Amino acid sequence: MREILTGGCQCGAVRYRFEGPAPAAYACHCGECKKQTASAFSMSIPMHYDDLHVEVLPSSFETIAHSGKTKHNYFCGKCGTRLWHSGSNPPDNITLKVGTLDDPSGIAPQGHLWVSRKQPGIELDPASDQQLTQPDDLEAWRANLGIRECR
Repeated sequence: MREILTGGCQCGAVRYRFEGPAPAAYACHCGECKKQTASAFSMSIPMHYDDLHVEVLPSSFETIAHSGKTKHNYFCGKCGTRLWHSGSNPPDNITLKVGTLDDPSGIAPQGHLWVSRKQPGIELDPASDQQLTQPDDLEAWRANLGIRECR
């Protein structure tokens, strides 16, 4: 039986759920992610939006990603909590923000992006996949997180 994972914004106006286990998470240490989280990095789970059951649709705004592509940023219109990002609106593939899960305690990043901009003092798991910037094929990198080649 699959676990039901739930989450939402800080004020509770936007709630979501999906069946777990959650896909492999990653952390991004770029300047934009630091600003959006007001922290040292952002942790995300790549997934299909259709797997997410959302009770109240969030607000959104557009920014330009490092790749030059438009990024749609979804957030609670009441409290401002960033919930997920997508390259399209309506969303198809999203990166769900781990901090919005009701219980993110079992989720550790399997990879790190923009390690070249990591805050001093942040220690990374040496077994994690660490990228100095961003891979050319970000979608393939996300899809392969947590998958180790057998030798």
